[in-house]
Amino acid sequence: MFHATIRSESQGPFRLSGQVVPYDLELLREHVLARHGQVTRVEVRLAPGVRNAFLRAVADLARRGVQLVVEP
Repeated sequence: MFHATIRSESQGPFRLSGQVVPYDLELLREHVLARHGQVTRVEVRLAPGVRNAFLRAVADLARRGVQLVVEP
């Protein structure tokens, strides 16, 4: 399970929770990319057992200028 807070300069925080499965990760990705062109920060809390799978699934977001912060 993951809990994410998406923050950007022009919009308030948006919180999203889900499982580390393709559908939920795509939903997270869509919400992050909808803020395209803005400085976007995604703060994520997740279980240690799914950390590597989650990071592999969202690795391309960093190339798009998204700052990903994984909280303990």
